Amino acid sequence: MTNFLQLAGIRLGATASSREEAVRLCGELLLSLGAVEKEYVDAMVERENIISSFMGEGVALPHGTDASRKYVNFAQLVLVRFENEVPWEGEQVRLCIGIAAKGDEHGELLGNLAEKLLDEDSYKQLMESNSTNELLELLNL
Repeated sequence: MTNFLQLAGIRLGATASSREEAVRLCGELLLSLGAVEKEYVDAMVERENIISSFMGEGVALPHGTDASRKYVNFAQLVLVRFENEVPWEGEQVRLCIGIAAKGDEHGELLGNLAEKLLDEDSYKQLMESNSTNELLELLNL
């Protein structure tokens, strides 16, 4: 995987009381890294209201709408793991991986993320590791 994740894009022990707050937290982190413009954060919430980014097993992959790709400066991931589960339309989420992608890299990002999430050892590491460097290395292969 290309280096789409930065150490500054990893937050462990985060808190959010709602799905929207969790999505905005991912968006604000992407914004703080310079990966997106502020309009992209709202588009992430808009997309979440159209269709949930919940993937199962306590994981959500929030991202913007297709139209909002114009607000992406460069492809970037952020990883936000919550101290407590966040209610997510009848489900519970502990890990959000926010995605900003302009075009072709979107497929690469999702494919590589799916591979990591489906691998039992990688999934366990994503959900339990307290080492941001270890998580960075895991997702930047």
